[in-house]
Amino acid sequence: MKVIKKIFNVLLILIGIIFIVLCADIIVNKTVKTDFDSLSATDRQAIAEICDIVALFDDKKGNSDIWDINYNLYKTGCVIAREHGSLRGRCYLINADANDKIFAQNIKLPDDYDDISVCRFSFCTPGFLELFNPSLKEGFISVNGRYTYYSKYDVSTVKYNGTGSLEESFVKNTFAAALDSPDQPQSIYNASFSLDEENIALTGLQYRIIDDLLAADVSDDIDELLFEYVTVREYQYSLHPDYTETQEHIELAEGRVQHIFYNISTYTGRNITYFNKEKTDSITFYSAYHYLCTGLYNSDVSEYFDHTGNVYIGAALCEVLRDFDLCKNWEKKLDNSTNTDFTCQYYLIKDYCNKHCTESKAALDDIKRAYNYNEILSMAKALVEGNGAE
Repeated sequence: MKVIKKIFNVLLILIGIIFIVLCADIIVNKTVKTDFDSLSATDRQAIAEICDIVALFDDKKGNSDIWDINYNLYKTGCVIAREHGSLRGRCYLINADANDKIFAQNIKLPDDYDDISVCRFSFCTPGFLELFNPSLKEGFISVNGRYTYYSKYDVSTVKYNGTGSLEESFVKNTFAAALDSPDQPQSIYNASFSLDEENIALTGLQYRIIDDLLAADVSDDIDELLFEYVTVREYQYSLHPDYTETQEHIELAEGRVQHIFYNISTYTGRNITYFNKEKTDSITFYSAYHYLCTGLYNSDVSEYFDHTGNVYIGAALCEVLRDFDLCKNWEKKLDNSTNTDFTCQYYLIKDYCNKHCTESKAALDDIKRAYNYNEILSMAKALVEGNGAE
């Protein structure tokens, strides 16, 4: 009995300590550093990144410089939390109502963010405990009975200009949610297709052509490049239809959102472009292909060719559609794509090519010679033989 009594007393003491700590944290959250300027530099930077994006879209409603549609980010909101568990900081709910009167505290923001709300939550807030899991970087969490997107940040992600940044995760997921509808095509992740050397090499050949398209000036005659691109892609489809169909869905669902992120970065001054590099960097699609095939690029090769590369291609094709005015209302056409009436960036480009590239005569073999396909194929072969890609 004495042993049981001692255990009971210890448990009472532990419960008492935990209760005191939780109460202290709630009080501190309610009373200490409740204005923006008093927060840590990392927290201020993280909040400012999100607020700048929300303010930007409020200012640019319906502006086709970003995307030709009126997104209302005031209906979404997000949660951001310090990396390594909320004990290192607090969780912040941005631009969404917080009905919680115990665990939430409004943060007074500068006048520049007067129309945006930020609430800080105590680390012991019920429902937020999953954020202690270090393996969770982003996802959805229930706030006031509504699933709200969350992402974690630390000193690096609020200053890093590439994939994994707080800004990118917010933009991509917020707009993916805004674009989502029950009838809209979704990305296909588990399709069955062969990632053999020829499939990889044909993708590399397309990378060469896309680089030339992105480097072309609006005054250049790009019909020949578009014809080459469509020719190679149609040939790849004849050999690997499952792969190209998967590619089309990823380009539509995620490529356009990536393109929106690039456009936003221009306004926020971070100038994000492909492959996580600033626009002053010389990396291209084909140099990334070279890095992947030779093992110099730190990436999961199969995942890249299955998915990541197609996201970038979708964004690049959006850029081509916009820069060369290939299709009127192309953004709306992509947004209106459905499972029964499917369209994607490539379909719009192919339609333009079929109507306007009638003078282009280059055959597939000519295109291969022009872009040194043997080199592209040899790199794909070395990749497959060295890494066991299938």
